[in-house]
Amino acid sequence: MVRIRRFGVIKTATMAAVMYAVIILVFTLLFGLPFVLIAGAAARETGAAAGIVGGGVAGVLIFGVLGAIAYGIVGWIMTAIACLFYNLVAGWVGGIEVQIENTSGPAAPQWGGPYGGYPQQQPIYQQPQYQQPQYQQPGYPPAAPQPPSPLPPAGPGQG
Repeated sequence: MVRIRRFGVIKTATMAAVMYAVIILVFTLLFGLPFVLIAGAAARETGAAAGIVGGGVAGVLIFGVLGAIAYGIVGWIMTAIACLFYNLVAGWVGGIEVQIENTSGPAAPQWGGPYGGYPQQQPIYQQPQYQQPQYQQPGYPPAAPQPPSPLPPAGPGQG
């Protein structure tokens, strides 16, 4: 279960406003232009078809743009109010609970992990085992022995 505790007001309102504007613009063009063309075909017999079609297409485009802007502004305001209200009420009752199910199967492996990207797989190669460095005290190891002198040791009085 996942719980939606809060909506970001500005981001959510902006997203909704853009969606409203695009939907209005697309539907105005999809449904408005065919009606203008049908009206132009019907007015063809009167001789004023060119004026009706030209004015109708311009009117549909202007209506579509103005409608998209108006719906975007009103949609932003109403979504912001709804988000603020939701955030207030969700603080009292805990928010909306959503159950999420993963239906797409296991995720694709990510390359570059410690075992080639597959966490369950054992390493293909044996990682080198490094020894911990041995820090030695000054003077250790003892100085290397000196090579033997070719001269015999000095006796008493020789020196």
